[in-house]
Formats: sequence, C-alpha cells, structure tokens
Amino acid sequence: IFFSAIWFVAPNPFTSISYLLGALLGTAYCYGLGKYVETLGGSAYDMEDVKGSGVGSARFAFLIVLFIFVGKFRSEGLQEIPAIMGFFTYQLSSLSQ
Repeated sequence: IFFSAIWFVAPNPFTSISYLLGALLGTAYCYGLGKYVETLGGSAYDMEDVKGSGVGSARFAFLIVLFIFVGKFRSEGLQEIPAIMGFFTYQLSSLSQ
C-alpha cells in the first residue's frame, strides 16, 4: 500500500523503488528476528526448538545488504532515506499488535 502511494506522490520513480527494496529486506529481517526470538529461553537439550536459529543469527545481514546495495546503485538513482524508511516499516506492524 505504501509503495503504490509513494509511486503516485513522488516525482522520482526511484524513491518508490528504494522504499520497496527497503521494505522487502525489512520483511526478511523481521522473519530472521522471529526465528531468533523463538530460540530464546531454550536450552541445548531442546535441539528441535533450536533448529533454524541460524537465520536469526544472521538477521543483521539484511540491513548490511541494504546499505551495500543502495551504496552501489546510488549513481543509478537509488536513495538512502526511502530505503531506510522502507526497512523500518516492519515496526509499524509490530507496534500495531
């Protein structure tokens, strides 16, 4: 919804594309954060509960990939602020729960 609203309002199409890139990586970060939270409180004896916790450990990689990708394609038109705003859009759903 936010992507289409930004697409119509922003004069530069790369603003909405940057936002979409940040939102996609923010969704992946939220997934990794969920996997990490599931493993909290478990012990080493609960091997089935700890399964999949490797994704949670690498959750910051999504933010690093966002900064690298935007930095690399800045000359093509990607923008930093909309990408960061898109990344932190996942917090709106967290606050609404």
